[in-house]
Amino acid sequence: MSCATDAAKSAITLVSAPGKVLVVGGYLVLDRNYSGLVVGTDASLYAAIQEQELELPSTDNAANSDGIPILVVSPQFTAAWWKYVFDTKTNKLVQVDSTDGSKNGFVEVVLEVSLGIVNHRSADALRRFSAQGYGQGMSTGLKIILMADNDFYSQRETLANAGLDLDSNSLRLLPRMCETGKMLKDVHKTGLGSSAAMVTSLVASVLVHFGVIASHALRPCRDSDPQGMESLQLIHNVAQFAHCLAQGKVGSGFDVSAAVYGSHVYYRFSPSVINDAMGESRTIAEISKAVSPENPGWNSVVRPVDIPPGFILKLADVDAGSNTPSMVKKVLHWQETHGEEARVLWNSLDAANNRIREIWAKLTVCHKKDQAEYTSAIDWCSKHKSSEWKGAPGISSSLTLALLCQLVEGIFRVRSLQREMGENAGVPIEPPKQTELLDACMEVPGVCMAAVPGAGGYDAIFCVALGRGPSKDVERLWSGWKSMSVGPLLANQSSSGVCVLDSSIYPEIAAKF
Repeated sequence: MSCATDAAKSAITLVSAPGKVLVVGGYLVLDRNYSGLVVGTDASLYAAIQEQELELPSTDNAANSDGIPILVVSPQFTAAWWKYVFDTKTNKLVQVDSTDGSKNGFVEVVLEVSLGIVNHRSADALRRFSAQGYGQGMSTGLKIILMADNDFYSQRETLANAGLDLDSNSLRLLPRMCETGKMLKDVHKTGLGSSAAMVTSLVASVLVHFGVIASHALRPCRDSDPQGMESLQLIHNVAQFAHCLAQGKVGSGFDVSAAVYGSHVYYRFSPSVINDAMGESRTIAEISKAVSPENPGWNSVVRPVDIPPGFILKLADVDAGSNTPSMVKKVLHWQETHGEEARVLWNSLDAANNRIREIWAKLTVCHKKDQAEYTSAIDWCSKHKSSEWKGAPGISSSLTLALLCQLVEGIFRVRSLQREMGENAGVPIEPPKQTELLDACMEVPGVCMAAVPGAGGYDAIFCVALGRGPSKDVERLWSGWKSMSVGPLLANQSSSGVCVLDSSIYPEIAAKF
């Protein structure tokens, strides 16, 4: 990998985007008629950009005075670096080098689309890179660092190699953003949406670095002002387009939406808004028009959601595996071939999903109206199994207690309908081994929800515990579970979406420049 000099280094633009958990709405979220409740996490993926003098091979592309050299590095993976040149005249990105000729399709698409939009909106933004030092083997270009919090990748081998137990205490001993010791293609992901978070953070970092979006619009404590919302809409649209283009298909988009907006209720956008721009003959003008916040075709709906106070989201990586695309394909095939039967089931599951969301909202209101009563109810339930909550003292006069009981009934209803969907389609949405584990989780005092997130399968579960005590008890259950290996993640819920950060408080990233 070629080196950068210390000369002509600019400030670092650092952007983060959170991971996601689709609490309810799996499969249904693919249809605009139905919604999903998606929760953002405090585990994030980071994209950092700095202008540097870069050395590149003397190829035709690198020697072009209209080309911007780019070096992308993912330090957490073995030999993960890629060199590109972006041609400001053609708006095309060309890879000129990498480890063993490997490619990173998501990075390529994001850079070509994002830089093309920058160039289309303001050619002056990229003009300063033209004809700087070519012929001397060096030129001012972009160095980009991509890193992620540890929860995005399984740490099982890392812990085992260090002689540590598979628990949260051991995970906290690992350095932040630690190296995986693996090639990117060999890393086991935990299902937090690393691709969507990477795409979103990289799109945002490019647009912020070149002034298309003001950095203050993405500060962590930003207000919902019109300029900020328009900036988020642009990031959302560009990230959705780039993510779909890189995947070769138009998905539901809930994972990208979570990376942009954090926790919310999501109704998907109509695929037609980007179908034309995804063609082989697409131009940057067509792409810019398609992703514009002024394009009325972007009809996705994002409704902020409050997670009730005292709720702690617990996530686990289960050492099994599911082929999510194959499962989705089978479920959708069953839906298409069983018209009325599928419609009735979809509507029943949608009603059950909406009930979860409604109860969350009512519990949040209860906390605002009478914090003492709410806290008392949460405290009592945290010490008892959910099956005992209907016998709680004062339940007849406590709306909070009543709602917590309804929440437990609600998540069992969701799970039952998910199993029915899976049985009908012949896919293991909640396989028996997961049912056994989830039922055991619901028997832990203070647990009000336990289910498989998203499309389900064998590879992940989530629980919602009422406080730190029940949270630790859930981890103890997981650590002693025998039929499957259940590894906790450190991530908790977070309402924050994409953010511009101060690189000085992330030395792990700044040190890589």
